[in-house]
Amino acid sequence: MRKNENELVAKITDDPVFSWVMEQDDNCCKLLQAILPELNITRVEFETQKRLKFHPEKRGTIPDILAYDQEGRVYDIELQVLQNKFLAQRIRYYFSMIDQNLLMSGGKYRDLPETYVIFILPNDPYDQDEKYYEFAFQQLKRKNPLVLDTKQHAIILNASGSIGEVTPRLQGFFDLIHDKISTKDEFIEKLNREVKKFGTDPGRRKELMDYQMRLDDEREFGKEQGKQKEQISSIKRLIKMARQFKASDDFILKQLMEDYGDNFSKSELQELIKKNK
Repeated sequence: MRKNENELVAKITDDPVFSWVMEQDDNCCKLLQAILPELNITRVEFETQKRLKFHPEKRGTIPDILAYDQEGRVYDIELQVLQNKFLAQRIRYYFSMIDQNLLMSGGKYRDLPETYVIFILPNDPYDQDEKYYEFAFQQLKRKNPLVLDTKQHAIILNASGSIGEVTPRLQGFFDLIHDKISTKDEFIEKLNREVKKFGTDPGRRKELMDYQMRLDDEREFGKEQGKQKEQISSIKRLIKMARQFKASDDFILKQLMEDYGDNFSKSELQELIKKNK
C-alpha cells in the first residue's frame, strides 16, 4: 500500500534526501573525513546526481554524490537501500564510467586520479558482520601478493556491522541510517535536523513522494519477478512429470493453460514445453 503525503517521513536513506543533505554546507567533506580519516581531506568540490556517459548519445548513469578533494582524488558515494546481487559488477561499472568521463574531458589515462567508489548499505551484503570492507587488485596464488596499483579503491560500508573499527562519526552516521541518534556528535545532529527540514518543505515533500512511489514500484516488481520464477520452476516440474507419463504436448498445454493461463500467454507456455522436452 502506498503512503499518502501526510504519512511520508523523510529519511537519510531516501535518495533525494541524501543528495540534498550532502549539498548543504560542508556535509559531504565531513562525511568523507569520517569514512577516510587517513587521507586528511580538507576541502571537496562535489556534484550531486551528475550523469556520467561513455558517449554523448548514451543515457549514462547518475552517481548519488561525485566529489573531488584538494589533492584531485575522486569519490563516488552511493547510499543504497535495496540489496543488489550484482554489487561487484555495479562497482566495476561506476569505476569505468568515472574513468571514461575524465578521459572524454581531455585527460590522459596515465593521469587518471586516485578514485574511491563507496557504497553505504543498511545491511551486510557478505554476511560477515564487518562494518568496513575495502577491496583492491592483488596477485593471486602468492604468499605475499603484489598489489596492482590501479588507483581504484572499492569500499563497502555495512551500517549493521559489529566487527571492525570505524570512526565514532561514521558509526553515528550508521546509527542515523537506522533512525537512531545515539551520539552527541554535532555533525550527526545537524544531518538529522536537515533531514527533518527536507521533510517539512512542501516542494521537497513532492519530490520525496515521487521517489518513494518509484521505490515501492521497484519492490513490487521484484516480488512479481520472484513469483514468476517460482511459477516457471513449478511449470518445468509439471512438464517433466507429464513427460514421464508419455503425455502429449497438446495435453500438457491444456493443463498448463488451466493452471497458469492467467499469468502466462499460450505462446509462453508453448515455448516452455518446447524447451523442456
